[in-house]
Amino acid sequence: MAKFELGTESEIAHYYNDDETLRLVNAMANVIGIPIEEVWEAYGGFLIQFTMETGWDELLRAMAPDLEGFLDSLDSLHYFIDHVVYKTKLRGPSFRCDVQADGTLLLHYYSKRSGLYPIVKGIRNLRKASSGKYLGVVREVARRIYDTEVVMKVQERKQEHLDAFVTEHVVFVITQIENSNSVQKAISSKTDSQIDLTQKCFPTAIRQETRVTDLLELVHPEVPFSYESIRYYKNSLFVFRLKGIGDIVHEVSDEAKTVLLKGAMVFIDDGKYILYMCSVNVTTVGVD
Repeated sequence: MAKFELGTESEIAHYYNDDETLRLVNAMANVIGIPIEEVWEAYGGFLIQFTMETGWDELLRAMAPDLEGFLDSLDSLHYFIDHVVYKTKLRGPSFRCDVQADGTLLLHYYSKRSGLYPIVKGIRNLRKASSGKYLGVVREVARRIYDTEVVMKVQERKQEHLDAFVTEHVVFVITQIENSNSVQKAISSKTDSQIDLTQKCFPTAIRQETRVTDLLELVHPEVPFSYESIRYYKNSLFVFRLKGIGDIVHEVSDEAKTVLLKGAMVFIDDGKYILYMCSVNVTTVGVD
């Protein structure tokens, strides 16, 4: 049904491209007799269970003290898996959380691959939650790592255009379920802090017209280099290539090495400024 050679559809070490993956999911939905969305939901819960049982348990538990911090750290985790561990050219999604006054979280999910958001969302109703099915990534993380239960609802789903890129943007509302029988961890413990850039960071700075694009070229994430893109992907690890001055040659016989910078974007003064906190990628400047 999925048009795979018999016996090859479940190879563990095989990398499945998007077309192959969608064929498998469609075939599973048809055989089991459930909507495709529920297959993705079940996969989301299985993904966390499998990951924690195959050696990633301690890393996942050490990522953040609360669910909000965990979700905000997923972009960096995807980069680590893609560029350090497996090098699979993963086109992972991006996540961003906003804490609401009522204690709920707004989770912004951005992906260049449409239709995969149910992996994050999880269960469709509470009766399925009690049976342990269709938990999804967020619910499974909340339960396994933070000993709490949450429910999720899709508030908005839309397609956004960033230059030539089309991104699916889904907004989830995450609500913690109160349980009077046990002590629960809050899903967010972050407090707001403001940095006065002009007074604390650069009190003697002189304004000049220097374009960032004259000095740096964005390597990761693969999005247009604009204010809106940085805002959408602010939790991503930003990697830049230095232009011109970044070509270092230690010996005449050496090939020029492009220097890379890796770091995070920090919005300050209510988004009036963006501070790029970075360090040099030592593998691009090392000497044998």
